[in-house]
Amino acid sequence: FGCMGKPSLVDRPRCEMAPRPRRGMRRPWLGGALEDAPQCDTESEAEAADDVDTRRPLRVLAAVSRALGSLGRGAVAGADGPGDDPDRGDAAPMAAASYSAVHQRQLGPQSLRGGASMRTLRHIPADDKHAWECFSDMWRNEALFSGDFVSFYHSYSSAALIYEVQAALATVLADFDSRNAPLPRLFAGDFADTPDVASLVERFSADFAGHKRDHDEGFRKVALSAVCSCAARGPELSVAKVWHRGYTCKDVKFSGILRDVLVRSGFPEAVASALLPAIVALAGETGLDAAPFGGQPCLSGNAGHLLQIFVRRDLVDELAYASLPYGVLDEERMPLSSWLNGDNNFNFGQARLLASPDVFMDQSRVRMHVFSADPTFNLKRRSFQRRLQRMLSKEINAHGFRHEATKLIRAKQV
Repeated sequence: FGCMGKPSLVDRPRCEMAPRPRRGMRRPWLGGALEDAPQCDTESEAEAADDVDTRRPLRVLAAVSRALGSLGRGAVAGADGPGDDPDRGDAAPMAAASYSAVHQRQLGPQSLRGGASMRTLRHIPADDKHAWECFSDMWRNEALFSGDFVSFYHSYSSAALIYEVQAALATVLADFDSRNAPLPRLFAGDFADTPDVASLVERFSADFAGHKRDHDEGFRKVALSAVCSCAARGPELSVAKVWHRGYTCKDVKFSGILRDVLVRSGFPEAVASALLPAIVALAGETGLDAAPFGGQPCLSGNAGHLLQIFVRRDLVDELAYASLPYGVLDEERMPLSSWLNGDNNFNFGQARLLASPDVFMDQSRVRMHVFSADPTFNLKRRSFQRRLQRMLSKEINAHGFRHEATKLIRAKQV
């Protein structure tokens, strides 16, 4: 886009990218209220309501909106969507997982639907070219996959190295394609008691609600917190405000979890302990923040990552539920598929995803793209993954437990 600078640093196959508009073409805004009355992005949004010098200038947002117009919304009147069948009589409410891909593409990118305001993006500095390139690619991905997939956004920081090691192990042992994203959960056995989202909701009420809710270790093992727009403003989390630092929990011993991932994958404890410093050092060399593991912090200080998760529309209600803060079920937005299939404003509202590795490794059901706030790691991530895979594969071959390791991560029972 003219105001966005160079093409994105995100290295992914060109066949997955929507066509770029020609430079200089001006297109109308999609309906988002850029000039509307100020709204509270989160509980802390109002704190600088008058400090316009620290926020993204509206004229810059207007330029962004014209560029995003290339992603377009077709006219939806008369679209061949659910409820348009003349033989059905009066249009019935949209049923769960019922949709028309044509209609969904006409509605456009999910984050831009329902006249969604982009005001929260003023938290991103105007001169942060890398951030704007990343957000531009997120919108482009949404436009490309909007027909058959819904999009979720999971923000994280300290857990990044764990996700990357799990992705490398899944690539080496189970043919996962880690080029575009890491893998947030690895062990199928952790999901024995939680095979679908209905069981996750039941377990939340029975086991987690009276304790730490979605901070409970049992919940964290199987689920991810997410929002439904890359311009989400809450509740609790504004994507633009946490873009640089990411979201993390402070009550977690990340080094212990990473070592446990290696041991559970079949590495002898002594080998896992010896391998851990080498993994942490490799992360520091390629710009991934390794400070939570006793390693080198990223030079930019921007340790945040945003995982863009596309879930096939007919699987949404099997893998996700609408959530209030702390994982509490939001019944007003259930079934979640119906809400996400509509022309709604998705800037406000959380979700929880069942991150089953069997499903997340299958690109016909879930597709993922990661965007890192640190431009160095964002550029070098694929190289980091290849080196990490070689390191892990070498140790697995040296100790001869490849078959056993594959069985351990794929086993349906712990």
